[in-house]
Parts: sequence; structure tokens; C-alpha cells
Amino acid sequence: MEWNKLVPELVVCNYSESKLFYQEIFGFTLRFERPEERFGYFDLDGAQVMLLEQPGADIYAMQRPGPNGKGLHFQVEVESIEGILQRLQQANIALAKPVYEAWYRGNQVEYGQREFFVADPDGYLFRFYECIGERPAQT
Repeated sequence: MEWNKLVPELVVCNYSESKLFYQEIFGFTLRFERPEERFGYFDLDGAQVMLLEQPGADIYAMQRPGPNGKGLHFQVEVESIEGILQRLQQANIALAKPVYEAWYRGNQVEYGQREFFVADPDGYLFRFYECIGERPAQT
């Protein structure tokens, strides 16, 4: 298995519910899990995330100073956003921001994306996108 150098571990309220959501709705594959710890490692075409049900360790305490996950989202590139959109619609899950086209400048080039935002059962925000091309940066 190829490991990404940065993999977020998300503390979730209900591992079983989140596992099902990440597999059935987002389309992630479970790479491995430790059921006794309510932990799983998931992959979606190289985008990796770990889920852990509310551990008791102090390091995870949500009372620490800081945003506790607010102001943060996870961007995931997929070949096509259509499959995820269909699964979200079938499950009656509302989008946090509907599908739109965006162009982001990177030096002299703009990169186009078709994207949307959606939250998982614990409120973690995800931006799924598909590439739609490149163009010279607008001045």
C-alpha cells in the first residue's frame, strides 16, 4: 500500500455510520481497519483519510483552544463528480454549496475545476472536484 505523507485522521461520533457513509456515499475503499479500536483507513484514488471513533485520549479533547475543525475543508480530486452527486441525491443529502465552475490562478496559469461542497455526518466539510482544463492567467 502506498501511504500519503499527510493523511488526516478525523474523530467521528459513530465509526460504523461514518464508515458506511465514506464507502457508500463518497466512494472510498476501506484499506484496513482495527474494529476493536473503531478505526479505519480509507482511500479514494490516492486521497486518503483515517476515521477514529471518539477516543478517550486528552490529545483529542475538543475543549482545546482553536477552531476544532471549523474553517477547514478537505479537497478531493476525482475523475468525475457525477457519481458522488448521484449517491448524495439518492441518499437525500444536501450539498453545502452546489456545483459550480471555478478558476484558480497559479502563477501564469489558471486551473479550472467543477466542484461542490458537502459535509459528512460529523460536519467535516469536503470539496470534491474534477479538472476542466487550464488557461493563461487573466490579468
